[in-house]
Amino acid sequence: MEDRAPVVSPTEQSSASTKHHEARGAWVLTAYGICGLALFGVLAYFFSDFIAH
Repeated sequence: MEDRAPVVSPTEQSSASTKHHEARGAWVLTAYGICGLALFGVLAYFFSDFIAH
């Protein structure tokens, strides 16, 4: 009985296949976050340059 392979239910199999989508979504959100920070930095630079002059 202890030597048997664990039984995987269909719901666990479907959740295992959706992990790839979650990982891709995390990378997309990370890319959007980096682009947003870069855009904020550029805007802050031009705003501070405008205020300084």
